[in-house]
Parts: sequence; structure tokens; C-alpha cells
Amino acid sequence: MPVQLVLDLFASPPVEPSADRPGVALDRGGAPIPTGYAVFDCETTGTDTTHDEIVSLALIQLDQDGVETERTTRLVRPTREIPAEATAVHGISAADVADAPFFSDIASELRARLGDSVFVAHNVGFDLPLLQRAFERAGIEYAPDATACTLEAFRLLEPLADNHRLQSICERRDITLEGAHEALSDVLATAELLRVVLAEDIAPETIELDTSAYMRLRSRGDTRPASEPQIRRLFGMARSAGLRLADGSVDRNGVVALAERVAGTTDVDSLTRAQVQDVYDALEELIEQQAALGLAASG
Repeated sequence: MPVQLVLDLFASPPVEPSADRPGVALDRGGAPIPTGYAVFDCETTGTDTTHDEIVSLALIQLDQDGVETERTTRLVRPTREIPAEATAVHGISAADVADAPFFSDIASELRARLGDSVFVAHNVGFDLPLLQRAFERAGIEYAPDATACTLEAFRLLEPLADNHRLQSICERRDITLEGAHEALSDVLATAELLRVVLAEDIAPETIELDTSAYMRLRSRGDTRPASEPQIRRLFGMARSAGLRLADGSVDRNGVVALAERVAGTTDVDSLTRAQVQDVYDALEELIEQQAALGLAASG
């Protein structure tokens, strides 16, 4: 795409966010009433959701108002060794699980307890795939109709907090977390965080975090240099946005011109973290423009 067209599209910098919550959610009155919430946590042999296995799990079932109705805790014997580095995190060794059941021995019972409740975890993107893989190995399908992630919920509620680790959020919210990286302690804390969300009249299963908006909010005024991966992403987005030369390589002059217009600098490799987010915004809009032009041409 010609550089001048890019500059014309971005004659003014991107508009600053108008809200301090980077995402959307329904209030509880505007969402269907869930059967309940199944709050889950597990300790594992590692962090690979495809291959690693559960060595300990805890499940707390809550009604739609966050009142506990039942809890389950289990040690689980994996079919693979527990690496020393995993034991160093959660303290569970092969000796601890030597007499524990395999996951396949408890899978049917656990699936029944999960029922059709909203599945909740602090980082659903890790816990749910790992649990689904464990069920799959046991010949059972588990695909909850709805999920809620307290990590994403507090990124929405507290986007400018230093971090959103379970322990850090609990400290900010005066929630007791004894024995971090122990399944029952972590799941009790996660249940408390869920109750905070419910108390804010938010239906946690409806939260949709806008990751780009979240990063923009966190980067405002951040004068630290952008990281190498951030700069690489910028050039990758530029290629997707049509800033390419005839040989298919990125049009660096076009990227420089865009950065000057949006961030006020021609030194692309020295953008700050705040500036690189502004350029991302511009490139995302340009990518949308490209897609719209493509649809119009094909129509």
C-alpha cells in the first residue's frame, strides 16, 4: 500500500481509551442464571497442557451466589515421573502419590461433580485444556458450556496493578492464601476472588477481556524501551497491513513514516512501550481497512 495512503488514514493519533476497563461483561441481572460454579485448581508434572499430568486437584462447587455447596480434593498418581523442578514448586513427590488413584480411576466421579456448572479457574487457559486432556485419556469428553477466569476478571477490574498472580491479588484484596501452589489453598482463594466479582454485580462467565486494550492501558506513559519481541511483532503486523515491497519484504520506509505520524519518531527500533502500542493500534486499523477493501473487491 502506498505510504501516502497510510499517512492519510492516520492524520491524527489513535484516540485514548475512554474507559478504565479493557473489556466488557454483563451484570448479573442481564445474564442467564448459571446452575452454579465449579472452581478448580490442580498441581501438575509440568506446564505442557498436552503431555503433563495432574498430581493433585481441588474442586469447590458454589451455587449461583457463590455459596459453597461441596468440595473435593485428591492426590493423583500420574503415569509419568514427577520432575524435581515440579516437586520444588508444589512439594508433591512420587512417594506422596504412590498409593493415590490414577486420574482414570476418578474421572467419572469428577466429571459428575463438574456437571453443567460454569468452570472457573485462575488462568482457565491452562487448567481447562490440561483437565480436558486428562479426561480425554480416560475416554471422557468435557466441554463446559461456560467458563470464568479470575485472572482475566482482575485484569479487567485492576488493569494497572503491578501483576495479577493469585497471591498478589489476594494480598490486595485482603484474602488469606495459605500454602500457595497447593491445590486446595489455591482453589479456596480463587473461590474468594470469584465472590469479589459476583459482589461487583458482574456475571464472571460473560467477561470478555480485550487483550489489546489491556496492553494499551498498561503501557500508557511507559517510557521503557519496547522489547525485541514487540518490535518483531510490529514488523510482522506491518507485513499483514500491506506495507510490503515488490519482493514481499516489509517496507521499512513505510513503517518509519507511520511511526513518525503516530508516535512522533522515526527511530522505530527505539520506540518506547507506550509508543509501540500506539503503532500497533494504527496497524490493526490498517489491517481492518485492508480486509474491508479485499471484501469489497471480491464482492
